[in-house]
Amino acid sequence: MDQIEFRTTTSRVEDYKVVDIWINGQSLIDWLRMVEIPYAAAEGQPSLAGMYEGLPPLLVLPPSRHFWGRAQSAYRCGEDGRVSLLEYGLSGVPGEWTLSVRIAVDGQQVSWSGFRQEQRPAWSYEALEAFCFDLSAYRNALQKAKAEAY
Repeated sequence: MDQIEFRTTTSRVEDYKVVDIWINGQSLIDWLRMVEIPYAAAEGQPSLAGMYEGLPPLLVLPPSRHFWGRAQSAYRCGEDGRVSLLEYGLSGVPGEWTLSVRIAVDGQQVSWSGFRQEQRPAWSYEALEAFCFDLSAYRNALQKAKAEAY
């Protein structure tokens, strides 16, 4: 099973809090940067790779069901159950440079699969398929983040 941590930090855009996601001891943004650099460089914009930030705690931490796959409408992507995990790191505007994923709860695990950059659907995220987390550990990580955020 993969390990997950939700960390509250300050946005790079303005003075508000966002939730960063860490998987197996590494920032999800760093994972994404490694996957995206060849695509962004091919487009002549290498600085776009990994240019994300997390979403505000009030939107994603409990009692919100966001990280359970039930996002507010502005953070839902398409009809296939995707939710936004991260947004463009220099705007803070929903829907700008959205990185989305499917979140599923099955028995005693939570899985994240089908990563997609909504503005660049041709970019492949197969290298990230799929993360699986123990249900209890996942729930505890969300509760810990909530306690630290408020």
